[in-house]
Formats: sequence, structure tokens, C-alpha cells
Amino acid sequence: MSRNLGVVDEPNPRGGADFLGIGRHAQALTEFIAVAPTPLTIGIQGEWGSGKTSVLNAIYFELEKPGNIKQIWINSWENSLLSTPEEALIKIINEILTSLIDCDISTSRAEKIKSLSSAVFKGALRVGSNLALGAKASEITDELLGQQASSIKQLRESLNAITCEIMERNTNPFKKIVIYVDDLDRIDPKDAVRVLELLKNIFNIQGCIFVLAIDYQVVVKGLESKFGKRTEENEWEFRAFFDKIIQLPFMMPLGQYDIGSYVGKLLTQVDFYSENEVDGDLLTSIIRLSVGGNPRSLKRLVNSASLIMLFIEADTENKKENILQNTQLKTVLLSLLCIQIAYPKIYELLVKYPGFTEWDRDIAFEQTNLLEEIDSVKFNKDLEIASKTEHFEEEWEKALFRICYVTQSYRKKAPEISQLLSLINDVVLKNNKEALEEIIGKVIEKTSVTTVNATEENMSSRPKFQKTNYGNWDSYSSSVLNDASKTETENIKGVHDRLIEIFKDDIEVRYSPKFISFRKASAAGRQKIAFTLTPKKKRIDLMVSLIETPELPKKPPAPDFFVEENIAGSRTWWRYQAKVDCVKNEEFCRLLEKVFSSIR
Repeated sequence: MSRNLGVVDEPNPRGGADFLGIGRHAQALTEFIAVAPTPLTIGIQGEWGSGKTSVLNAIYFELEKPGNIKQIWINSWENSLLSTPEEALIKIINEILTSLIDCDISTSRAEKIKSLSSAVFKGALRVGSNLALGAKASEITDELLGQQASSIKQLRESLNAITCEIMERNTNPFKKIVIYVDDLDRIDPKDAVRVLELLKNIFNIQGCIFVLAIDYQVVVKGLESKFGKRTEENEWEFRAFFDKIIQLPFMMPLGQYDIGSYVGKLLTQVDFYSENEVDGDLLTSIIRLSVGGNPRSLKRLVNSASLIMLFIEADTENKKENILQNTQLKTVLLSLLCIQIAYPKIYELLVKYPGFTEWDRDIAFEQTNLLEEIDSVKFNKDLEIASKTEHFEEEWEKALFRICYVTQSYRKKAPEISQLLSLINDVVLKNNKEALEEIIGKVIEKTSVTTVNATEENMSSRPKFQKTNYGNWDSYSSSVLNDASKTETENIKGVHDRLIEIFKDDIEVRYSPKFISFRKASAAGRQKIAFTLTPKKKRIDLMVSLIETPELPKKPPAPDFFVEENIAGSRTWWRYQAKVDCVKNEEFCRLLEKVFSSIR
């Protein structure tokens, strides 16, 4: 039996199994269309990949059963290729006219219908048969739509006459005509709006229901040249344009999709999970907090998991640590893929510091450079409010809040990101919390092949596994400084030991992969001092972060090594820099002692 290695990104076919749980919505629309008066235009709204075509397919399949409704399918994107919006309109009408004539079983009546369409029909056929769609097609379009108002009026009247003729004849088995217009959101937004403007002139045809698959955001983007960027003040203009076209809007119910069942089914198809490993509720929670319910995004997720699975199976060096043999680790892998797709900035941070429950202000500072405190009053107020919620109670959650705060899109999603990470820690790894850092570090290695925003440089230099906190000097030096020279290591060790000797119990030390951070434990406002060694550049960077107080010196001490000063709200930070190979240990220690002694 052949093995499925991925899922195809195609709409659910007509009559296909309903794994998303949208069948009840499609059924309600089907029943409505069957009895609704005409003319009518229905808009199936949703973002690209949300399943609009699948809903159209489901409606089509159900309406085909009675045999008394003529259905016509129009792919607007195909008709717009290499065409102006006006040319696309005539090609679409050509398709509609040809399908309407096919309704008649009498040759004589077919000839009568053709004569009713007159020049409009002939011109549409001429454009439709002109495959080059060059100057000749433009000439025909100008001929038909040169006097656009009167031409389109004639066109609409001809179509009305044709549909009336079809509805009135005894040989006609059809009581209603349903015309589906799909893939409007694949057209350039400005052209899509123009096509809609032209199409709306033929929507008002007796006996016809138009069902449009449309993304409101595409309409908004296409109208920006007319109304400007959407704001609260001009929102009504965008909505008015939409409402003039659509009499019945239907929004794709992404929030109601049976995500757990759908993704679980796809993952079993590619042999990522066995059927008894699928936890639908857990999958639903992970996905709703990250990639959301868009079927296209979910298929991308499954295909990423399938590809990574093949890499793991091909890795003969790690046969003993095949994570595919452990359901818990597979769920961690899937969770990290969700973060990779939905929150790439957090994913990259997890690559550096996999032990997210150990994240603190030092790690946050490395990511933000205190940009969150540019407006310190507002930030501190927002942090205080957030800290009272269950999502930002712990130290690592507050660090996450800081990291997300500097980017508007992440700031809005910060609660969901916190919930997702907590879900990984408290549910997925509930029996292995003490090994969280090691598990995340090892599993995230496997996901690097599907990341989009990693550069060649950071992919090649990415460590296989990094601890967030090495705990002591010996562990740090053997892991982080193993490529440094003996002199460089001795200089760092000298500074390290001198600070501990000077401040004894009044200092907090953290050994992170990027730096060793030193905090004066008794300093007000969590003043801090931190330095990093960059072995390739043979440089020591010293960062001093201070809360403004009267006791602070107005000028940074040790000016020989001073680089820059930045002020963010009530916080000031100084940056010092020194070359490792030109700084004597004693000299650099005196610098640190001066700076540290200035902190009260």
C-alpha cells in the first residue's frame, strides 16, 4: 500500500467528505437558494484559503440532485488572465450565454435565443475565441462597451430576455439559474473591483442567483485608490460599495470549523499520527492559538510535518532518538511548527533560548533594547494590567510581554502566545516539565528546514542545542567559550571573579549563551549591568541599564570605553565597548567597578 507524503492544496471536491464540519452551513445556504426569490446576489466572504470554493462545491453538489436548477460555474481569475476587466466581463458573459443556450433541447428555440443576444453575443464569442487577447480583442471590447452605459443596459436586457425565454418554454426543466463566480480574490485587487463594478450591471436578471466567492479585504485594497486608506471615518464608503453588490453576505465560519477532526485526519493520512494518538481537543487548542482555522494554512502545517518526518526517518545518526516514536514529542514538534508559521519572531527566540520558562528581563532586553519603554508611563501601566491576568503572572510571561510589546501585531497576540507556550509546558509536557529546555532544544532542531525567514548565515551557525542558563562558570566556559583563546577566556574569568569578589552576596549572575549578566541585587528598580563576549569580533560589550535617580552621575564613568547613551522614559542605559586583545584585565575591572559603584 502506497504511503501519502503530503496533502494537496485543493478545495474539497463536490460530494467530498466534510472533515471541517462546514456541511451544515452549506446545507442551510443550499436550502435558502432553492426557495429564494430572484434576482439575488450572495457573497461568500472569507480570506484566501478559508474554504470558500469548498462551500460552493458543496452547494453545487446538493442543488444538482433535484435536476431543476441550472448551474453555471465561472472562474473569474482564468477569465481575467491577460485581459482588461472589460475583456474579462465579455468572456464571462460569453460563458454564461453559452451555458444558457445549452439549456434548450430545441434547435429552433436555440436560434431564437441567439438572435435575442444580437451583437452582444456575437462580440462575446469573438472575444472568447480570440486566444491572443491582443489588439483585436481590445477593438471588439471598445466596440461593445464604448458607450458603456447604453451598451451594458442592452447587454442586461438581452440576458433578461434570454432567461425569460428559457423560463417560459415548456421544454425547459429548469426553474432557476444559479451562477457561481469563483476566485475573484486571485485577481489584482484593483482589477477585481473593476470586474465587480461591471458584473453588478448584470446581477439584476430575473430567474438568476449569483453566488460570489469574495474576500472583503481584497475589495478594500482595490478601492484604496478611490477612497484612500480605510479609516473609521471612511469605512462606510467601502461598506457601501460592497452592500450595493451583495444582498446576502455569508462569512466563512472559521471559528466553528472542527479543526481537531480535520487536522487529525490529515496527520493520520501522512502517517504522522496513528488514529489512537490523535487528541482532537488538544490539536484544536494548539491550532486556534496559532495558525487559526484557515484550511490552506492547516494543509501547509501538515505538509511541513510530513517533510520533517521524512528528514527524521532519514537521519541514521539519531535512530535511538527518533522522536516519531513518542506521541508527546510529536505534539511538541507540531506545536513548534505552529509557532514557526504564526509567530516567526517567537520561533527564532525559541531557537536561541528553548527553555522559555527561564526567560527573563535580560533576554527580553536583548530582543527589544528597551524600545518598549520609550513611553515608560504607558508601558508600565499596560504591564501592570497584564500582570494581573493569568497570562502574564510569571517572570517569563512578563519577559514575553516585553518582547511582544515592541511589535504591534505581536502585542495584540501576546495573550495567545502566552497561552500556547503554557499549553506546551502544562499539558503537552506535564510529566516532563523539568526537561522542557532539553526537549524543546532537541525537537526544534528538526523544524529548521521549513522556516521561511531564516537566513543562510543563521541557519548554518544555528547550534544544535543551547541551554538558556548554564548555571555556573565551568559549564558556561566549556560550552560557550570553547573557541575563545586562553587569553580571552582568562580576561572574562578575571572580570567574572572580580565582580563576585567585590559584591559577594549582593550580585546575581546569569550565564546565558549570548552573555553573562550581572545584577546588583540590592539596586533600586532592578538596575543592571551585563556584558557579552563576541569571540569572532574579539570584543566585550558592556551594557548598563539604570533607573533615573538623583544619585546617578550626570556623565557616564570610565569615558575611555564609553560608546553611547540612550534614554527610554525613566530609564537610561550606557554602552561600553572594549577589545579583548587590547584590554588588560585590571583596567577593565576598574571600569566595571566604577560603573557598579555608581549604582545605589
